[in-house]
Amino acid sequence: MCGIAGIARKGGVGDGDAVQVQKMGEIIRHRGPDDEGIRRGERYVFAHRRLSIIDLAHGHQPMGNEDGTVWLAYNGEIYNFMPLREELLAKGHTFQTRCDTEVLIHLYEEEGPACVEKLNGMFAFALFDENKQQLLLARDRAGIKPLYYSFDGTAVRFASEAKALVQTATRLVSPDPRSLVDFFALSVIQEGRTAFEGISELLPAHVLIWDTSGQPRTTRYWQPSYATKTKLAGDDLTDAVSGLLTDAVKSHLVSDVPVGTYLSGGLDSSVVSAIADDYITGLNTFSAGFIGEEKVDERAYAREMAASIRSRHHEVEVGPGNFMGNLRKIIWHMDEPTLSPGVYPYYFLCGLVADSVKVVLGGQGSDELFGGYPRYRMALLEADLSDAFHRGRMVRLAGLLSEYRRRYGLGGLKNGLRRLNAGDGRRIYEIVSGFHPRRLPGLFTDELKDKVAGYDPMGVFYDSLSGCDSPDLIDNMLYNDFHNMLPSILRTEDRMSMAHSIESRVPFLDYRLVELAASIPSSLKVSGDEPKLILKEAARGKVPESIITRRKQGFSAPIDSWFMGALGGEVRGFLLDGPAAERGYFDRRYVDKVITRALEKKKDIWRVWSMVTFEMWCRIYADGEGPDNPA
Repeated sequence: MCGIAGIARKGGVGDGDAVQVQKMGEIIRHRGPDDEGIRRGERYVFAHRRLSIIDLAHGHQPMGNEDGTVWLAYNGEIYNFMPLREELLAKGHTFQTRCDTEVLIHLYEEEGPACVEKLNGMFAFALFDENKQQLLLARDRAGIKPLYYSFDGTAVRFASEAKALVQTATRLVSPDPRSLVDFFALSVIQEGRTAFEGISELLPAHVLIWDTSGQPRTTRYWQPSYATKTKLAGDDLTDAVSGLLTDAVKSHLVSDVPVGTYLSGGLDSSVVSAIADDYITGLNTFSAGFIGEEKVDERAYAREMAASIRSRHHEVEVGPGNFMGNLRKIIWHMDEPTLSPGVYPYYFLCGLVADSVKVVLGGQGSDELFGGYPRYRMALLEADLSDAFHRGRMVRLAGLLSEYRRRYGLGGLKNGLRRLNAGDGRRIYEIVSGFHPRRLPGLFTDELKDKVAGYDPMGVFYDSLSGCDSPDLIDNMLYNDFHNMLPSILRTEDRMSMAHSIESRVPFLDYRLVELAASIPSSLKVSGDEPKLILKEAARGKVPESIITRRKQGFSAPIDSWFMGALGGEVRGFLLDGPAAERGYFDRRYVDKVITRALEKKKDIWRVWSMVTFEMWCRIYADGEGPDNPA
């Protein structure tokens, strides 16, 4: 995997731009320690950092075409590059390397910006066409590979990580107040904004074109349909899912360096590992566990799966030692605060992987395609509650209320009852929300509320959800998770792997499998209390039944016991004293209440985590402390 950065300027680039781009490349050196390159044209400067995976001796970037009129800085892997190469050879193109980079250049010569529609892979790239004096930025369909940019009216600056733009800016970049609200309302940032004011993320399946005059234009080139349902059923559908997944994993194994797989002990990583084992002799598998935390430690299942495929299995144990120091490094790499505590063990897991292989496959994306999260069943249960209530079926309603309370507690039941008359959009918003809409205003100070007056995160959420072309409740939830929730998971995948200079691949997000999954009726993915129905059928015969039938646990960290132990006092001081108390974002009494509820009653622990990661992000970036200051 690689890192890219650059500037395109309307009036032409100068020496200062070249120096800035060189520094941007150095900031993201961890993304590509094997090689570096820079290309300066009249109106652009590109930098590239290479992690060599295919054709190790060649593939230096930025790379140009034969006459030097098209220049490319590219990050990613195109899994169908060999058939594309054959097509281009038939059309008269010649090749000097075996790299997919060169395929992309010649494909652009044939197709222009529409070349992205023929690519199956993960990618983010910048291309400058000197004949047209035009900059093209592009990102893969699922957003596996990142790309950030800013535009000041005269120049577009871009990079694989936002920190490269932030740390070469002429001033400290301020937090975006709307993004702050989004993060605590929904745990994600909407509309392609970032935590940094003035820096945007190119959305998945989008291209940006700028002809060095006017405004950059962004266009979406792909979107899966949830309304068009497949006619396949039964064994034919199971075989189709199994066949596409097998083909995706096989294509993701192409590499000139050693390849392994993550193995958490869950269904997704297990089926990927099982398929990979069919094509790799002596497969290396990797898992993480927690010191003294058997209840959340999944290594027993990972070991069972590793034994069944006879892989070379590796483990790392993670504990709370030097928590704040480690978290500082993690959030520096992430560029943004994060909701999921899973980022913490993931950092150490990637370090373990880096000791043995350079490429690793995982199971990310499966939950968003096949309905793996518990919230899908919560939504279905609420829909049944609402139906029974409005039809006056009191006996059924009483049974459903009892079941809802059993699963989600009295507090959850109260929220569910408040949503009896809610539309699907409102129901989904509240189910996926971070701080509940009723609680959110209490978190913020009047000063911050004034700054975001008129901004409605719920309205933005509804606008995004309107892009789903199916009326089905679960289809809408899957659409939201794929478009809004998955990007934050992929950010973790990319940043933690790149922090250790390894390439992480996600075969579930092969766009053909995404399209097939979207077309499967939701009842074949989630039904009653059973998630991932079709995927479980496809996994049978590959994965032990004990792993197929076990309840989903999720890859996280035991921050409840960590925070309620020795870390509790440190966390309280971190959030209530010093810089945190002076920012003017949060009502101090409300924060104190949330912390007390978490540390004394084991409630709202993940809300405390989100505040801790936000404050750490502020210290690193808004305060300019960087990754190495003592926390």
